[in-house]
Amino acid sequence: MQKLPKAMSKYSFCLPHRAAITFLSLAALIVLTDVQWASSQEPNSQQRAAGRRGGFGSPIELGPDDVAAYDAPPQGFKNERDDVPHGKLEMIEYISKTVGTTRNMQVYTPPAYTADKKYPVLYLLHGIGGDETEWQRFASPNVILDNLIAEGKAVPMIVVMPNGRAQENDRAEGNVMASAAAFAVFERDLLDDVIPAIESKYSVDTRREMRAIAGLSMGGGQSFNFGLGNLDTFAWVGPFSAAPNTKPVEALIPNVDDAKTKLKLLWISCGNKDGLIRISQNIHQFLKKNEIDHVWHVDGHGHDPQHWSSSLYWFAQSVFQDNKPTQVKQEAATIPSKATDTLKTVFKDDFLVGTAVNRSITTGRGFRRTPEEVQSDIELVKKHFNQIVSENDMKWQMIHPRPGANGYDFEVADALVDFAARNDMMVAGHTLVWHSQTPNWVFEGTEVPADVLDRVNDPSIRDSGQRGFGRFRGFDLNGPRASREELLDRMREHIHTVVGRYKGKIKVWDVVNEAISDNGPDILRRSPWSVIIGPDFIAKAFEYAHEADADAILRYNDYGLENPEKRRKLIELIKSLQEKNVPVMAIGSQTHCNVSISFGTMDNALTEMKSLGLPIHITELDVNSAVAGQRGFGADINSNAQSTEGGLVSDADKQLADAYAGLFRACVKHRDVIEIVTFWGPNDALSWRSRGRPLLFDGANQPKPAFHAVLQVATEK
Repeated sequence: MQKLPKAMSKYSFCLPHRAAITFLSLAALIVLTDVQWASSQEPNSQQRAAGRRGGFGSPIELGPDDVAAYDAPPQGFKNERDDVPHGKLEMIEYISKTVGTTRNMQVYTPPAYTADKKYPVLYLLHGIGGDETEWQRFASPNVILDNLIAEGKAVPMIVVMPNGRAQENDRAEGNVMASAAAFAVFERDLLDDVIPAIESKYSVDTRREMRAIAGLSMGGGQSFNFGLGNLDTFAWVGPFSAAPNTKPVEALIPNVDDAKTKLKLLWISCGNKDGLIRISQNIHQFLKKNEIDHVWHVDGHGHDPQHWSSSLYWFAQSVFQDNKPTQVKQEAATIPSKATDTLKTVFKDDFLVGTAVNRSITTGRGFRRTPEEVQSDIELVKKHFNQIVSENDMKWQMIHPRPGANGYDFEVADALVDFAARNDMMVAGHTLVWHSQTPNWVFEGTEVPADVLDRVNDPSIRDSGQRGFGRFRGFDLNGPRASREELLDRMREHIHTVVGRYKGKIKVWDVVNEAISDNGPDILRRSPWSVIIGPDFIAKAFEYAHEADADAILRYNDYGLENPEKRRKLIELIKSLQEKNVPVMAIGSQTHCNVSISFGTMDNALTEMKSLGLPIHITELDVNSAVAGQRGFGADINSNAQSTEGGLVSDADKQLADAYAGLFRACVKHRDVIEIVTFWGPNDALSWRSRGRPLLFDGANQPKPAFHAVLQVATEK
């Protein structure tokens, strides 16, 4: 079960003036004490202060359920940004028959609002000391929504902020508590006057399922009362820091079955330093007892704007979605996933979800894992993935370690294909032509020193393979080496043999891997392939693969394509191949990232690669959370040890979850071209970057917070 870090912000009395009105108006009902003040007093004062914070003369008592369902929002979540479109905020008038006067309300319409589209509506209610401007002062809902909509996290919606004090003089003046009765009258004003006015003036989807209500403090109580009391009008209800105007829970939900049927989402929040928390706690316990799905989110704040803006940030991402969060259970610290939720099922309408596997999974024979661990690995792969690729066993040095017709070893590759067939998985072949993990004999000429030839022909030797363009074993590129014709013949024979063997069984091939230079002006890296054959080695490899299987999808695969300069080289290379009618049919973006990867970075990368007009496959996804792995976009396999030293970044689980959420939001946004998303390993223990804990499951195959973050993205579609 995912457990996200709780928010640790301490309560402060340094509130804006209007916030102080809302807060201090409740002083007659509750007694609150500043935690920071208490900690500065004599030794027992903090303990005594804690006894006064509960409100109604009793202390705050937190139970095992009273934890954060979400992390604190990212820094700057309510800062206005120049790089996103902005909606419109306007103050409008409407005629209130309930009050007998003209009243004001503030309305937000999303970016690119048009009368040609019908929009859902969120009604946001203020506290006892506020008015129609309070939400805008406390939380800037227009900015939060602009940012969320631009990031694809919230659906475009209209937000209405009315005045919940339904009386002729509706200003927050004098003794605001004297107007408490007007907040109950507002139910009729909302239903009979506000909603009809909005639906006549704006392009609104008038279905119940397209109407939500939420509020803070007194408005939180109104949200409980009006939302649950009018389920034929509202399907989404979000009370934040609900005040004592909240009805008893039995009156709120007289019919449990009706609530279960009609509620799309009940989203309740309160701060753990808020003296009003008992109100929401009691309702949560009733809902839990009666098995009514809801979210219960308790963060580290008090009765303050920080809590309300944070709650709006998360609530806005949950409403008007096809799926809703499920009930927060006692042991959870986040919105748990259903037991039936798997990666392949939640994204089944978007793209295949795959994983790289090693030979222990496909053969069932353990190497560094116990038999029990191997079986657990196998079950994880079968449960969550519908596409697989061999991490190493189809690379040249493994499948074709020695020259000649008898130099092939298909045992493990055959096991991979058989495993996939038994479990209804699509197989990708990785990789045919690469500068690394290719035996030295491939590049040797006819006049090779005898001692070198003996060593490379020794079947007991599993050479680590050519690592670049430097030394071969016992000689280098300036010594005896194959001619262009010799190397092309070997390439063609290898590709025809391997691809031909699995024709119709392996649907996708990484034909050429990592041919682009990381640095300098040259597009291609200097490798034995490019030096001996020339730059057309790529075109030849694709030509030979297409000859071997005309129905296979042939892709070019590379890392670091999140880097704009590397991506520019990729686009230039692929366009040049397309001009020559080379059968490049898909782009493989490895996507070996670090935790700084963001939705924006990935979105930009996918948008630019889209210009090639080819499907995009995410082929080797992982996110390194090791401290030393946060530099640059490189993914050279030889730097693995160095890139996972030094321990993990701070708050690694949260950073990893945020990174994966951004990556998958980008993939979902571009699902028109994304066909496959493949993780480079099923769990941390089997990852080439295991010390960086880069995957969704730990070494015991337990889901990490990142797994739940990815599933949450699926509910946002």
